[in-house]
Amino acid sequence: MNNKSVLKRLIANPDFSRLLILILMFALTAVLQRNFFAMKSIVRNINSFTPLILMTMGQAVVIISGGLDLSVGTALSLMTCVLTSVMKEGVPITGLYALVVTFLVAMAIGAVNGIGIGYLRIPPVIVTFATSFIWLGIALFLRPTPGGETVDWFQAFYKIRNIEAAPVDLQNFGEIIPPALILVLLGCLLWWIISRTRTGRYIYAVGGNSQSAYETGINTAWVQMRACMINSVFIFLAALFFVGQNRSGDARMGDPLTLKAIAAAVVGGIALTGGRGSVYFALIGALIFSFVSKIIFFANIPNAYQTLFGGLIVIIAIAASQLYTLSSRRATEESKLT
Repeated sequence: MNNKSVLKRLIANPDFSRLLILILMFALTAVLQRNFFAMKSIVRNINSFTPLILMTMGQAVVIISGGLDLSVGTALSLMTCVLTSVMKEGVPITGLYALVVTFLVAMAIGAVNGIGIGYLRIPPVIVTFATSFIWLGIALFLRPTPGGETVDWFQAFYKIRNIEAAPVDLQNFGEIIPPALILVLLGCLLWWIISRTRTGRYIYAVGGNSQSAYETGINTAWVQMRACMINSVFIFLAALFFVGQNRSGDARMGDPLTLKAIAAAVVGGIALTGGRGSVYFALIGALIFSFVSKIIFFANIPNAYQTLFGGLIVIIAIAASQLYTLSSRRATEESKLT
């Protein structure tokens, strides 16, 4: 295979356009953000991007399985409230208890959504819209106002060291890897492991054609429930970050992330019809979405217009990706005919 054919295949790949958009957003942010390449700026950017990345990756798993989760924001809020309710300041062991209890809560959230979607055959939008109010109600019961207690070591999930604003020094980079990046890498490792098991293959099969998957002997209801529980693990990781960052729980903390996670997954190429897309490219979509927010902020666009411009940029990004895909397919078909 010669270099030209390899290049043609690369350009024809729809994901190539998303990488181009990411590079463009990265370049624009680097131009607009002062000291973009200073170590402190890099760490702060990673920290600000992490929650959406984790939430988008979890949402992508559910969408690929043929579902959609409108409860991720309130689920995140509930987990932060549980964490800060179980922990007692000055008692380090309660931090471990909080991790265990909150993880069990996360699994219960995923199981309830999964039972409704997989076993009761209720449309995912209806199930998760209903459960979002349940999670919100429990969160408000636990934490009517933002607050709570955390143990000192819990800050390890979110930490910015006192780094001078200086260019990146590769010799010191290993000493200041932000915990947020470690959480993202844990999420990537989790999906890498799952994608190489039957569960990972079945998630794509069920999302692509649930009836065909069922006829081949796949327990589609169990697969959809597992997809929801995997999503809950990603939400759990995001909750660790938020509590480490804010040292408190908040019943409304996750509200803005629900639709953002869905939009970022779509920007990353996840098909809302299910069965297609890559969780890793959903991460790319979250990065694009995050850079859009940075560009809007550093471009000094008035607050009243930020939502409008953000939506327009996302629509343009999706449209550009779709047009690129269509043109690449046409070019490929024409080359085959000739």
